[in-house]
Amino acid sequence: MKRIPRRLLYLIIILVWLLIMSFPVAALVLATQQQIELGNDARNHIRIFLVEGSDAQGVGFEWARPISANSQSCATTSVNYFLWEGTAEPANFCQCYDPLTGDLIPDIFASCNN
Repeated sequence: MKRIPRRLLYLIIILVWLLIMSFPVAALVLATQQQIELGNDARNHIRIFLVEGSDAQGVGFEWARPISANSQSCATTSVNYFLWEGTAEPANFCQCYDPLTGDLIPDIFASCNN
């Protein structure tokens, strides 16, 4: 019975070590590719990107997730920033798509309110 908790502890230590080792790899990919995107759908993805402007330097986090609103196919997107130079406000916005064609619906006709 004593072996199971010890093996579980070893597994946890290995997982924590792998997590720590993934940070330099992620930083290298971010530096060379300018972004890391998980998910290839415009309506459902997580994107980490570099912010390199004349007045702001840092990293941005974008999270798009699908929602159903008024029989339309919509996605709500949240953008947050971690800047070491400059300031930026977080943003939340909604985009709706035509369920038949997948085209973006203009803001005039789109409504993300349930």
